[in-house]
Amino acid sequence: YIGQCFPCDALITDVVSEYNGLGYSGTNSGGNLLIVNSVFRNNRAGLVTNSATYELCYPARQTTFVGNLVYSNNNPNTPAIDDAILAMGNGLVVSGGIGAVVERNRVWDHDRGGITIAPFPEDDPSDAQPGEDRWAETCAESKARPVEDVAGPLIWQPIGNRVVGNVVEDSRVADLLHATIGADLATLGNCFSGNTFGTSAPSALETLAPCDATGSGDWAGGQYDILQFITDVKPPSVDWQTAPTPELQPQENMPDAGTAPARPATDVPLVVDLATIAVPEKPAA
Repeated sequence: YIGQCFPCDALITDVVSEYNGLGYSGTNSGGNLLIVNSVFRNNRAGLVTNSATYELCYPARQTTFVGNLVYSNNNPNTPAIDDAILAMGNGLVVSGGIGAVVERNRVWDHDRGGITIAPFPEDDPSDAQPGEDRWAETCAESKARPVEDVAGPLIWQPIGNRVVGNVVEDSRVADLLHATIGADLATLGNCFSGNTFGTSAPSALETLAPCDATGSGDWAGGQYDILQFITDVKPPSVDWQTAPTPELQPQENMPDAGTAPARPATDVPLVVDLATIAVPEKPAA
């Protein structure tokens, strides 16, 4: 979990995350935040970034997901808080986030969406949504602002997210899923290009919303009813003390772990050359 920061200046790389409610969770986070070269499998949902006022520094902005393996995140036998229960069966979800980059990930075997760009409904918000003129604010600047009164629920729309060059398959609703509540999908500025996939909702999504080009077509065709998904009954949380987990497997040690000198953490986060990261190969069964 990385949340409530902008810029976060953080890196997740070379990890395996499994048997959790969410393999990765990020609320109101972003800005030089990279999740790369990692494996997210057998969680309720793989990776979810979202915006909401129940934590500070909203909205979520500029998170980068590149070169990850994301598969089989349909596991009901895990501990889970509300957001994990809600997101079950999805691979990688940008929920009410802004300006995320989702590139060159391999995603497969999900009961809902492979890569899902969707709104985040917040029933009991504690502040109003910041306008676009505040999206560049640092977390410290955001915290310094007074809270505004707001009545009723908020819908955090996903805006300006890029989904490019991913390989997505075997999603039971859609490999690429773009949905909204109370807004015109065509106006949100999310784009999809160069992905290898079988299904999308709406249909012909890459024709409707290509990146760095003008789209065309009928947005009404094959739209997904996200409200149906939100209201579906989903498996409840499992107590963490009794939730089944696999036997721990041997892990590779650090080189010369017994004798290598300590390296002070003065150069973090590490610099990653995103352009060198390719779509990872699918592991053997």
